[in-house]
Amino acid sequence: MADHSTPVLILGAGINGAALARELLLNQVPVVLVDHSDFASGTTSWSTRLIHGGLRYLEHGETSLVYESLAERERFLANSPEHVSPLELMIPVKSQFAGLVSSASGFFNLPFFQSGSPSRGSWAIRSGLTMYDWLAGSQRLGSHRRLASAEWKPIGFDPSFMDVFSYFDGQIEFPELYTANLIHDCEQIAAESGLRFTLRTYRKPILHGKYFEFENLLDRDSPTDPIQPAALVNASGPAGDETLTALGIASERLFGGTRGSHLISHKPVLLETLGKRGIYAEAYDGRPVFILPWNGGALIGTTDLRHDGDPELAIASEEEIDYLLRCVNSVLPEVGLAREDITQHYSGVRPLPFVPAESTASIPRGHWLHEHDGTPWPCFTIVGGKLTTCRSLAQHSAKIILEKLNRSVIANSQSRKTYEGDVPNISPGTRASFIMHSLTGVDIAAGTQAMAAAAIDKLHAKTMADIIERRLMLVFDPTLSLSHLDQVAEALIAAGKLSAEAKSETIASYTQRLQSRFGKQVLPA
Repeated sequence: MADHSTPVLILGAGINGAALARELLLNQVPVVLVDHSDFASGTTSWSTRLIHGGLRYLEHGETSLVYESLAERERFLANSPEHVSPLELMIPVKSQFAGLVSSASGFFNLPFFQSGSPSRGSWAIRSGLTMYDWLAGSQRLGSHRRLASAEWKPIGFDPSFMDVFSYFDGQIEFPELYTANLIHDCEQIAAESGLRFTLRTYRKPILHGKYFEFENLLDRDSPTDPIQPAALVNASGPAGDETLTALGIASERLFGGTRGSHLISHKPVLLETLGKRGIYAEAYDGRPVFILPWNGGALIGTTDLRHDGDPELAIASEEEIDYLLRCVNSVLPEVGLAREDITQHYSGVRPLPFVPAESTASIPRGHWLHEHDGTPWPCFTIVGGKLTTCRSLAQHSAKIILEKLNRSVIANSQSRKTYEGDVPNISPGTRASFIMHSLTGVDIAAGTQAMAAAAIDKLHAKTMADIIERRLMLVFDPTLSLSHLDQVAEALIAAGKLSAEAKSETIASYTQRLQSRFGKQVLPA
């Protein structure tokens, strides 16, 4: 029988908060999911867009995380093929034996034997990939291989590379739309089970004793409806400490996020060099760099710098852009990537645990549910987490929450699919339209205004940024023009989300946002 009891309140509608909401609803627990902005507007939108086991985590002894991630990679490929596809990655190496002892000492936590040199040679890479394959078990992607020189030398790697290995991981083109899919699934589960599921975006939670009110940040005159939750989950990512402080919930510092910046390029010679394969290589300074085919362009990342400011103000600095350009050219010198070849950039903050003195590379990449004491209801904060493990994090967290509510686990999402049937071949640049069609029923060939209307009507879009950046994914279209913005504005006006008088100002303001946050130029209409 459906349970209509008091809901669990989740603050943060990123991929982890949405996955947890689905897991609780599957276990017949009602949920209110709240975000101060749009869903998936934080860390979820700013990643390298990989569903991977975390090959480099092996070097820090995080074997259990790699095992968990590889299992989740398999589930993503099986359950969400419209979102995630296999991606072959090439690893070029510069020597035979470099890093072998250092990698082993990291794996076995023997810092005395670790080397200051970050370089990894063929034996270290081969050992890591063999362990990776073993942890993956019998999966659909197959095992790593060493490429013949005739296969990799024409690619144009720097002459310092002497060997190349190949393996597969997964790529999620738009985690923003996967989050939309999770919320759509929450609505379906709630409707089928007679449960309450409420999504409130652009709401600021205000705590009054045991009760929460939610200030509407888009419509200040809109009344709030207070609730007393059965439990509170802080899933606000790298802003988790600030969320707790704003609510007056005492806690030790939990987060010490690092900033990761990315570049996007459509330079033809780079796209031809990559083809359908990505590169995971040591750059000139020994740090790893990804150069990936993505959405008809190339995605390059990432940096890993400590970030102590507001996560929403994270922007790729000129120093980071120059660094990533130099990284690419140290791997593929014949490409000659320059500043003018960069279509746009983006940057975000990882929700990593606070570690005062460690190097950023060695900060643990796992996740856990931190319980707070002294609150009028069970209260938790999600620490860590990444795209790949959102589902397993949700399953683990739901079990702990259910125990606190004196309830048993009755279901999980391990085999729950986000799409039924065979997924057609999705060519670069068409995935967003296909997913929009599957979620809303809008014609896959519909124009921008019709697509925007569907996003507003079916997928909770309220602003121009919601539509451009997290529904239609036009933010990554190199042909984005003022005509697109005009059509989105018309859809917002028709839905009562924007006044006709504010149209010109809204387009001008959003054009400035694209320039400052993404380094992106909007083409004339």
